[in-house]
Amino acid sequence: MTNLSLNVGVNNSAKEYAVRQAQQHQPKPQQEAVKLSEGMRESGFEWVRSDKNEMSLASRVDDAKMLLTTSATDTSAKVARSGNASQELLSELKNRFKKTFVSAYSNVFSHNRLLAKVSEWLVGNVMEKLALMGISPQELEALKGQVRTDLICQNRTAMEQVVYDETMLEIVG
Repeated sequence: MTNLSLNVGVNNSAKEYAVRQAQQHQPKPQQEAVKLSEGMRESGFEWVRSDKNEMSLASRVDDAKMLLTTSATDTSAKVARSGNASQELLSELKNRFKKTFVSAYSNVFSHNRLLAKVSEWLVGNVMEKLALMGISPQELEALKGQVRTDLICQNRTAMEQVVYDETMLEIVG
């Protein structure tokens, strides 16, 4: 036997096996599933609108059987974890928006006119988002006051440095 005749023999036996498998799995007419009419899904159920304009499920196949599945996993732990995760995400977002608010509000007092105007716009937008997240106006005013005091302290420190430098120039110079 040559290689060619072996390959043909293997291919013929594979074809015969496939034909036998297909014949075994062909549905017989009495075992065929119920034919579904157009617009129905495989389940045989469809949404029907009642006289009161309420939607409900209706069976369109006689003796329809529904398969119920149960889950042994405890979903309450998943919900609790996702609830904690969403709360953590919300608090992280609040903190980020507060940091952005503080940064933008401090830039409102910048000598750079463009930076000051853009920061005013940003402060307005961030204030809106913080208000939607439940931050009170009193807390926003407290943040503004904190930024102002920090800027005043930075300004005093810079002025002290200037005075120190002038004094050192008088002594040395």
